[in-house]
Formats: sequence, C-alpha cells, structure tokens
Amino acid sequence: MVITSVEVNKNIASMAKVYVDDNIYFCLPQKRIKALELYEGKNITPETLEFIMTYEVTDAAKCTAVKYIAARLRTSYEVGQKLLELGYEEETLDKVIQSLTEIDYINDCRYCVKYISEKTKLQPKSAKMLSMELSHRGISDDIISKAFEEINLDEDDIALNLIKKKFSKITSFDEKTIQKMKTFLAGRGFSYQQISRAVSAFIPDYDNWENY
Repeated sequence: MVITSVEVNKNIASMAKVYVDDNIYFCLPQKRIKALELYEGKNITPETLEFIMTYEVTDAAKCTAVKYIAARLRTSYEVGQKLLELGYEEETLDKVIQSLTEIDYINDCRYCVKYISEKTKLQPKSAKMLSMELSHRGISDDIISKAFEEINLDEDDIALNLIKKKFSKITSFDEKTIQKMKTFLAGRGFSYQQISRAVSAFIPDYDNWENY
C-alpha cells in the first residue's frame, strides 16, 4: 500500500487528507502527519494503516474536541459539527463524543442548565424561546425538559420583572402602552396567557386591559 497524495484542507490549513492507494483516506492535523512521517509515495503496511485510522485519527480528533470544549461548554452536536468541519468522518466523531460523554466531559444536560441559568440572568425570555435556542444547538427535547425540571423556571415572575424594568418610568397607561407591553413580551416568546397575567399584575387597577 502506498500514500498516493496528501491534500491540505483548503478552508483549514492546519488539516490535511491523506489518500492511500487513491481510494482510502483519513484526515489528520499536518503536525501529526509530519510526526508520523506520512508523505506522498511512502509505502505503508495494512497494520500501520489500521493503527493510524483506529488510534491516531481518533486521538487527534479527541484532542481537538477537548481543546474546543475547554474554551467553554459545548453540546455534543457542536463538538460533532466542529470535527466534521475539520474533515473527520462520522464514525470518528461518534467515537469521540461517546468517549467524552462517558467521562462526563460532554454533558448536554449540564450545558442546558447552565445556558438557561445564564440567559435568565442576562437576557430573560420564555421557556419556549430558550427551548428553541437549545434545539438549534442539537439538544434533544428530553434533555431540554430534564434541564427545565432542575431549574424550575418561574415564567410569570420573569415576564413581570421584564415589563417592570422596561416600563418602570411610565406612570400612566393607555392603549398604545398596553400594546407595547404585549408586543415586548411576545417578542421574548411568552404566551398570550403569560402576557395577560404579567400585565394584570403590573397594572392591577386596569380591569379592561385585554380589550386593547
């Protein structure tokens, strides 16, 4: 078996794809390729190729994933996408994610709890909107639900505090102001019922606000 080409990743110069006999290939960081002395025209045994593809590639991908997670918490989906961008195969990223999940280095539920807690402090919004954001990060509905059970989010309180902060300087209320409140909370993902309760609590003497 012979290495027929070593192609540098056009988008990520630190990565390269090594082809063996024109049809077998694997991706590795260029530094590791040099360390393993892999170059075009070099003969390699089937045993060496198997070792590289089962150990070196997985190890390199795991090192990359660990560094990626070290910067901040990541979801398993985000880690997988990062490895795919670098050129690693699905099989490799599955092994890496499983390995790091087993040692609790990747924990999607912990990520959700932290995300919900931080967002609630810095950018309060509804559970529905937070759930959508977490779904976009590749987290399953079951894990998201479990995280919300741990947090026990009081959405009514959040909605009320939002309009208190936003409209605290307003002393008189009219149709336009009420509509602004409703639109503001709707933009944060709150339901009609949640908005109704929040505005009613904020303007307790406004009996007919729902007509506006």
